Amino acid sequence: MAWCDEHGQVLRHRDEEAAFKAPTVDIAKSTDAIVHLRWATENIPVCIPNTHPFIKSTPLGEMAFIHNGGITRGPLLRSLIDDDIFEDLEGEGDSEQYFGAIITKLRSNGGDLVGAYRDFLAEVSAVEYSSLNAFILTTDHLSVISAYRPEKRPSSQPEDYYDLSWDTDPRNVTSVWSSAVRKRPGQPVENYSLIEIDRATGAVTHHPLR
Repeated sequence: MAWCDEHGQVLRHRDEEAAFKAPTVDIAKSTDAIVHLRWATENIPVCIPNTHPFIKSTPLGEMAFIHNGGITRGPLLRSLIDDDIFEDLEGEGDSEQYFGAIITKLRSNGGDLVGAYRDFLAEVSAVEYSSLNAFILTTDHLSVISAYRPEKRPSSQPEDYYDLSWDTDPRNVTSVWSSAVRKRPGQPVENYSLIEIDRATGAVTHHPLR
């Protein structure tokens, strides 16, 4: 998981054990956090360097990133990543390379996350991917990206496998979650859209991505 402390610093806790074996994560004291339970795919090793969240310096400050899905690694994805970013990657997974491509876009457009995603999605349309669903945490915002190809979901999983839902509860706490995480219904997050939550005000803004 990743969270912002009282000083706005983005912190994280990672563990390579299965979630039901890992120690309870009670170290985070924050109004905002993102949590990722990894289902390792493509024979990518289960180890800390391949474990989400990834945290990197970006034009928007320190940024934590988690991803649910898969995108083919190869020349096209590599071409979207600045050399210094690629050389600084921790592991060998597709998720971290995807993150590197988004940071590269942020460098070139002055830190516009919505614009970075619109450009990225246009450029990877020819690449094989199942889902680019992601949660991003910075000092100022928590952003959620819904971008998936329903026909590419794992055949063993239900049709709503990549669906995201959100709501704001009576305590004014806004949550976004993947299918099957919660029993209560929420509002669907439209596919190919980005939700931006302002950490200071709690305001929720929706952006289409195509």
